[in-house]
Amino acid sequence: MEITCNACGKKFQSNGKLDKSLTNLAPGKRLRVKCGQCGEPIVLTGDMMDEEVISLGDSPSKKNVSKRKVKPPEPPDTSWLEDGVFDEEEIVSDIPQALVLMPEGDGQGKVINALTGLGYRAETAESTGEALEKMQFLNYSSIVMHSKFNGKGLAKNRFHMHMSMMGMSRRRYIFYALVGPEFKTFYNLQALVNSANLTVNAKDIPHFGLILRKAIPEYEELFGSFMEELKVQGKESG
Repeated sequence: MEITCNACGKKFQSNGKLDKSLTNLAPGKRLRVKCGQCGEPIVLTGDMMDEEVISLGDSPSKKNVSKRKVKPPEPPDTSWLEDGVFDEEEIVSDIPQALVLMPEGDGQGKVINALTGLGYRAETAESTGEALEKMQFLNYSSIVMHSKFNGKGLAKNRFHMHMSMMGMSRRRYIFYALVGPEFKTFYNLQALVNSANLTVNAKDIPHFGLILRKAIPEYEELFGSFMEELKVQGKESG
């Protein structure tokens, strides 16, 4: 079952424990869980097991079953479930997901390894079309794209245009990094001009893990307090 938080748009895949809890839930009773991204409450009821896709906010009556017939991506790898058991408070768990858009080679592998080392579940796409399709179903916490992905520059790259035009209600939750020989690492002005959060020179890919360890906390420190302020002001939108 897919659960979507209306507060931030984050999508979660329920697990067997959550499904069992909802199945055994008495009529009229509610199960409240916390969104792993924004911390807002998500209220579930037993009858929601009958829905294929559920959109939830503070009220369980806010449901929306998707009617679009779009080919979904492959199910996520759940082999990591064998490594541990969740506590009762962790019925809905969230592993941050990252999308890597780079040509195959050593550079791509090093970026994926760096993201995995930071706790991300990284995946790739072979084309801008596939990447845009994935964006319809998944909310990525981080996206890394090479400026020559699919053999086109940023000015003609459909995925980069999509990121540049994305509304801030979703964009501010995504750490977007650009990699390429024309970029200077940690050059904030260059990142700003290209609607990104970070630029990395291709020669610095071997140090990508260290670069992310510095850049991501700074991003979270900046936008984390900003998003909390929006919630206080009642301006946060899903």
